[in-house]
Amino acid sequence: MNGYQRRTEAKKKAIISAARELFTERGLTDVGVGEIAAKAHVSPVSIYNYFGDKNTLATEVLIGFLDKTIKEYEEILDRDIPFPEKLKIVMVKKQEAVIEAGRSHFSEYAWGDNALQKIYWEAAAAKSAQIYLKFIELGKKEGLLDEHIPDQAILKYLYSSMSIMQEDDYLKTSSEYKLGIIHLFLYGLLGKES
Repeated sequence: MNGYQRRTEAKKKAIISAARELFTERGLTDVGVGEIAAKAHVSPVSIYNYFGDKNTLATEVLIGFLDKTIKEYEEILDRDIPFPEKLKIVMVKKQEAVIEAGRSHFSEYAWGDNALQKIYWEAAAAKSAQIYLKFIELGKKEGLLDEHIPDQAILKYLYSSMSIMQEDDYLKTSSEYKLGIIHLFLYGLLGKES
């Protein structure tokens, strides 16, 4: 890497770091590109050159938060445990990730920013699709998911089920309610845990 490339990477890291700090404190809507640039000690033009716009920068920041969770999912995939157990662990981790995102990564004020939440969930969907498709493949391979159901249909079911966890009042519900949602997801209305 030559000097120019090193400076470019250093600027990008400074921009992402400044944006992360500001977005987690105040959300996306209340933070301007000029403020991010000042905190990162770069010009606003640098932000536009490297990221295009504030939403793309926000996506980069949020992907950093998501990468840790994705890595944990990949480790679960590699464990030598039955598929239903893997799926249950993933559902619990998903629930924990939603709670964690709302509590530690962002201030309550920042998490109340609809623009920030929208970008977060879009980034989460993009990153998680790869992992979920691996889980679907594994479930079909082990004969626990119907091989005749298209992967995209299963993926859609996963997302629609998990959208419950993204509802505004979900974090305020009881543990019993949350476990009930996971049970319904895994076993359906008529299914029983075996």
